[in-house]
Amino acid sequence: MPSRVARQPRKDAAANRERVLDAATELVRRDGEKVPMAQIAERAGVGVGTVYRHFPSREELLGALVHRSFGLALDNARAAAAHPGSALEGVRLFFLATLRDRERFVLPLHGGPPVFTPATRRRQAEVRTVLRGLLERGQAAGQLRADLTPEDLILATSLLSRPLPGTGDWERVARRQIELMIHGLCSTPQSE
Repeated sequence: MPSRVARQPRKDAAANRERVLDAATELVRRDGEKVPMAQIAERAGVGVGTVYRHFPSREELLGALVHRSFGLALDNARAAAAHPGSALEGVRLFFLATLRDRERFVLPLHGGPPVFTPATRRRQAEVRTVLRGLLERGQAAGQLRADLTPEDLILATSLLSRPLPGTGDWERVARRQIELMIHGLCSTPQSE
């Protein structure tokens, strides 16, 4: 008997899945994780049956949002670690990428649901591993404080990605905070 090859989803089905995830990201961030599935379907421009075909339960949809968000965080961490400049500049790029992508994250530290699959846990661990490598490179070069951990960067980015009420231009405020943090991460203070 010939072995069955996993079939790739049709292009329209894959596009529908991404539209559902995009709509769910927006609505979950705005209204919380109890947002009606029918409202997500309407925002995505698909029928509610399409939502349930891709995500048979709310838990699976929320899990997919968290998984996709960790994929984005991993892409940002990898890009920062691959930056050919200093590790400090790589950290700055990681902070700026998180600020840029803040509307796309549905992560527990960003106010999202704590829904983790084993694959999501692997992505989460890989983000830490990549950031650890970046920090170790900077620490070995004497650029970064010896006590920095990946968790320090992750916590800082989660704070940067959530605008505080009444702060006005969050982009400007957050960029200033990034520069202040970068200054504090150095092994020795930088002069301006």
